[in-house]
Amino acid sequence: MYDRVVTINNTHWPAYRKPGATLVDLRILDPDDRSPNPRLVFRPEKLSELGIPAALIEAAAKSGPQGFLLFDDLPNQTEPATDQATTKT
Repeated sequence: MYDRVVTINNTHWPAYRKPGATLVDLRILDPDDRSPNPRLVFRPEKLSELGIPAALIEAAAKSGPQGFLLFDDLPNQTEPATDQATTKT
C-alpha cells in the first residue's frame, strides 16, 4: 500500500503518495501483540518520545482512523530538482 517514506525529526514513516497530497501513517506496532502479524496502533506518548512535534501528534489523534496525516502539496514544490548543487563543502 505504501510507496514512499517520510522523514519527521530523523524518524522514517510509511507514506502513500496520491495526486496533490501525501498520506503519512504514524501508527506503531503494538508492543503487547506477539502474533506473527502484530497490529498497528496509535501511541501518542511514544511519538512524543521519538521527537514528533506535538502539533502533528494532535492532528493525527483527531484523524479518523487515528494515526494518519494528510499533507496537501504546496504549489510548485513537487517538481524534481534539475540543477546540481554548485556549492563546495
